[in-house]
Amino acid sequence: MEILRRDQAGKRWKQHWAQMHEEWFKLEVLQSYAGEDDRPSLRAYLAGNPTRGRALLEQEAQTSAWRDACQQKQCEGVTLRRIRILETPYTPYTKWELEHYRLINKPGGEQIFFIDKDKTEDLDLPAGDLMIFDNRNVVVNAYDGAMRMEQQAFYTEEDDITGFLALKDYLLRIAKPL
Repeated sequence: MEILRRDQAGKRWKQHWAQMHEEWFKLEVLQSYAGEDDRPSLRAYLAGNPTRGRALLEQEAQTSAWRDACQQKQCEGVTLRRIRILETPYTPYTKWELEHYRLINKPGGEQIFFIDKDKTEDLDLPAGDLMIFDNRNVVVNAYDGAMRMEQQAFYTEEDDITGFLALKDYLLRIAKPL
C-alpha cells in the first residue's frame, strides 16, 4: 500500500482509470462532499433553492467531462458501479447529489445503487470513498474536517485486497438500484 497526498495522487488515479478494462466500483460513505465541489448547482441547493439547482444541473449535464469519460469507458466494455450510503433525513448536499446521479452519472453509463446507513452498522466500512479498478487496484480516499480529500491510499494485487473485494460483493447484494 502506498499513501499519496492529493497533489501526487491524481496521476496514479488517472493511470488506473485509463488501464481499466472490466469494472470500476465506487463506494461513497460521506453525507456531504461539499468541500470537494463548488459548482453553481450545488451552491443553489445549499442556499435552499433546489429548483434553481436542478436547472443549473441540467445545464452542467450538457458539458459534463465525467459523463463523457464514463460513456467512453462503457463503450470499451467497462462496467461502472457506484454505491452511495444514505442517511435520513437527506442533507441538502445529498438531495443535490441524487439529482446529479440522475442527470449526469446514470446517463454516463454508471449503475447507481443505494444502501441505508443503518444496514451497514456492523460492517467495517472505510472512513472515505473506496474505489476498485478491475478487482486488481484499490484506492481509499481520506478526507479532512472540511470534507476535502487530502490523500489516497493505493493498494494493488500484491497487497491483501480480499477484504475490499468481499465488501464490494456483499454491498452489491444488499444495495437497491436508483
